[in-house]
Order: sequence, then structure tokens, then C-alpha cells
Amino acid sequence: MVYYEFSHPDDLEATLRDAPVAYVPLGTYEHHGWHLPVGFDGIKAHALCRRAAEQTGGVVFPTFFYGTGGGHVSYQWTAILEEPLIRPLLAATLDRLARFGFRVVVLLTGHYPPEQVRMVHSLAEEAAGCHPGTRFIGLTEAEIMTALPGDDYPGDHAAKYETSVALALAPEWVRLERLTSGRDPALVTLPDTLRGDGRPYDPSDALYAIWGDGPRMTASAEIGQTLVKEITGRLVERVSHELREVTDG
Repeated sequence: MVYYEFSHPDDLEATLRDAPVAYVPLGTYEHHGWHLPVGFDGIKAHALCRRAAEQTGGVVFPTFFYGTGGGHVSYQWTAILEEPLIRPLLAATLDRLARFGFRVVVLLTGHYPPEQVRMVHSLAEEAAGCHPGTRFIGLTEAEIMTALPGDDYPGDHAAKYETSVALALAPEWVRLERLTSGRDPALVTLPDTLRGDGRPYDPSDALYAIWGDGPRMTASAEIGQTLVKEITGRLVERVSHELREVTDG
């Protein structure tokens, strides 16, 4: 496994011969509560791609940090863009990777509102139509993760699931002690930021911008390790299957 941006041409040629797999992690810049980095979706996706690539081989690309959709567009520190601005860049990237000779290309998005998921799925489908010799996989970790007991959906925003995954991947990313109330809304929002009652919309609330169970009481490294193991295992299984199919065929 190599990192694309640090690789020399000979390194990439060798990797392409041994494991023609490219991982492209996607995220966004988005308010993730007071306790997680604003780039969490992207650094999470990169870490998951890295773990999978350690088993499958291949190249891990730098994170593409601009995503689309979701309910945090107007929040301070969020930089979510409209799909027409970012879609052509991703489509051109997929086209280029197929032309380089990669046989399996993974788009793994850590940002997964419906708009982003639809875009990633359709990008993979369109690229596959243009390059039948390459398999394109577009997905989010929530699609290859099982909901925990009592939950209807395997994912959230900065709550139990994402915080647990962060604690498993890199606990230094997590600052649970910063989940405190009493911040001045005028200092932590923009003029057009949505305001309202309840923790996702009240900037003075300790759980502001969080969708899901309060992470201080529900998240843990143990849960995260279980989730990361499942996500990585299923991604490795999918990539390995697609690589066998495309090379044997």
C-alpha cells in the first residue's frame, strides 16, 4: 500500500502491477459538534481506506474534502458545496484513474446525506459505463455497517457511531470534554445559521450540531473497534471480489 501524493512514478508502476486498486476518500468541512474536527468525515474516510489498503494493496489518494448536501450548510466552519461545482472534478478523477490502469477504484465517502450518497453512486455507475475494464465502487461506511442493537440506522452525525469510530481510529481526534453548554450564539454562528430549540440548532447547547445519541454517554472505543473491523472487512471483501472478477475475466 502506498500514498499517492508521496509516491514516485516507479513506486506507482510497481503498485499498479501488484495491486491495481485506487482508494479515493471523500469528506467535507462541516461542524461536527464541539468535540470532533470539522474535517472529520474526510479524515475518517481516509483512515478507513488506509486500513483496507493495508490488506488489499493499492494506492490511497488524498482526501477530497468538498462534499454536498446535508443539514449543516449554514453552520459556522462548514464549507459544503453544490454538486455541480464538485461533480466534474470527481468524474474527471475517475476517468483519469481508469486511464492510468487501475482495475478497481473505490470512492468511500465519510459524508453521507442522501445528496452525497446519490452523487457517489451515480459517479461510479457512469464511470463504469465509460470504462468497462475497471470496476468502480461508490459507497459510504453506513452501507457496510450493521446497526447497533436498538438502532434503526447504522450511522449518525457526530454522535454515538461517528464518535465511537473516531475513538477507535485516532482517539486524539476526540475532545469529549469540550461538550459544554453556555456558548454565546453570536460568537459561534453566522448571520444565516439556522437557530432553534433543541440540541442540533441551539448553539448554547452542549450537543449543538449533533444528530443522534449524545456521545459522552454512548460512544466508546470498544464500539468503534467493532464498527471499524466490520467496515474494513466488508470493504476488503468487496474490493478483493471485484479485483478477481475483473482480472479473471
